[in-house]
Amino acid sequence: MIELRKMDEADYPAYATLVMDERVMRYITEHALTESEAKRRFASIIERQRHDRLGTYVVYQDETWIGIGHVTRSVRQPFEAEIGYMLLPEQWGNGYGSLLASRLLELATEHELTVVTATIDPNHVASRKILTNLGFHSTYVGPIDGLPGEIFEKRLGDPV
Repeated sequence: MIELRKMDEADYPAYATLVMDERVMRYITEHALTESEAKRRFASIIERQRHDRLGTYVVYQDETWIGIGHVTRSVRQPFEAEIGYMLLPEQWGNGYGSLLASRLLELATEHELTVVTATIDPNHVASRKILTNLGFHSTYVGPIDGLPGEIFEKRLGDPV
């Protein structure tokens, strides 16, 4: 069983470990973030989640930190949110991505969201499999902010 704890300012080192790792960021930004980029994005995450019960979470398995996940509410559509996750490379292939994505969907349901999206690199086979197994379907494939992207969507209440 995985456990989630809402991320706070003390979690910057964990966040930086992930976003400054080329392997983790390969399918997200195609490159590791610099220290200044990481600090700027982290500050933005912390500020945004101060205004919402949802947000970004540090993820543990048996008290061992394994990654970060988020449920970020849409600014324009308050009943819609995006989920995402990053795991430490040594945790890949253990089923934690599926467990975490499933738990993030549970959080979205608990907060009465109706639509959840996820954006991936179309070449990221593992994330595609996780999302389709959870009942997401592809709604767009093409460039997103200059990078290859694919958007998946799930209407909550739809069968898996």
